[in-house]
Amino acid sequence: MVVVRLMIRNVTLCIALPLLACSGASQADRTHDSVAPEITEWMPEPAILVFSRTLGWRHNEGIAGADLFFVQLARERQHGIFTTANAAVFNHKTLSRFELVVFNNVTGDSLSPDQQSAFEDWLINGGAWMGLHGSGDASQDSWQWYQESLIGPRFIGHPAEPQFQEARIETLDTKHPITKGVALNWVHEDEWYSFDSPAQDHGATVLFGLDENSYRPRNDAYGEVSDLRMGAGAINHPIVWVRCVGKGRAFYSAIGHSDQSYQDPNYALLLSNAFDWATKREAGFETDC
Repeated sequence: MVVVRLMIRNVTLCIALPLLACSGASQADRTHDSVAPEITEWMPEPAILVFSRTLGWRHNEGIAGADLFFVQLARERQHGIFTTANAAVFNHKTLSRFELVVFNNVTGDSLSPDQQSAFEDWLINGGAWMGLHGSGDASQDSWQWYQESLIGPRFIGHPAEPQFQEARIETLDTKHPITKGVALNWVHEDEWYSFDSPAQDHGATVLFGLDENSYRPRNDAYGEVSDLRMGAGAINHPIVWVRCVGKGRAFYSAIGHSDQSYQDPNYALLLSNAFDWATKREAGFETDC
């Protein structure tokens, strides 16, 4: 394991880079990290863990954009930050150093059963979680708790030809602190996910949705589902939602395929608000899910 430490002004950014597996290693060894990366004792706390392991599709640009966004947010909030693709950080001792865990476009069954259990315990007992875009693409098939307790609806596809489209996002809950200051509606370009059902059907509080009349929700190029419409009105096509998980808080956003998403002023504000809500950092953010 190679650990690279970078100093960006007053923020320590630690990036753990896994070495290539030896040819004699088992498939299980190559799939699930077993040795946790070294985290400097000098990392400021509280801290943010940004995790971006991918065993499915890797959203390179989106991962880079989100990493930079959270480095900047950590500086503003005077938090430490650690970014890694090494799943061995998911153990009770290491997780105890973090106030917030971000799944930055995580895909595939990236955590072992023991790592999954450690994360579940951490979140249920008061942790804060933010999942971005690809982290909800239904590729973590073996982790039923994750799909049901954090995501809820199951991903069914995204448009193709064109894959990236401008669409109108509508604010659906103007009283929630995460929507504070965000435009009531705005146009954004992304790879728009569709799901098999609205998130509210799975107990989530929906904050933002898509106007399906503002883009072409079809994929006639590949996959099993071509018609990706979820229903009339943005309430039937949620893309950002939250929920309480035990004593912890969970936030998921289907926005964020590219680095440009994190430069959008409305989305940047939305994510900053989500951080404050999930970690209960600001007055007024103590509201129930």
